[in-house]
Amino acid sequence: MVNKSDVIHKITIEERKHLVITGVNRVKSFEPKEIVLETNRGGVTIKGRDLSVHNLNLEQSELEIEGQIDVVTYAVSSTGESSKGVWQRIFK
Repeated sequence: MVNKSDVIHKITIEERKHLVITGVNRVKSFEPKEIVLETNRGGVTIKGRDLSVHNLNLEQSELEIEGQIDVVTYAVSSTGESSKGVWQRIFK
């Protein structure tokens, strides 16, 4: 079994129709228009249309989603900071 804290968090999107995300701890909710996940780097929300889970492997901390992917958003952390920190440093 893989140690979840050692898994690299990565999101790969192909043609806005296929998404693979690693570092997934659990799926909080799933609907055809929105999937909410908990990852080792915080909460992630994926929005779109006709979203479906094609592979969920929590032992490998990996999830594959198909459908029209419109938005991928990171949740604001408990300290009030969001994952926009990278963009804020780039565009200071």
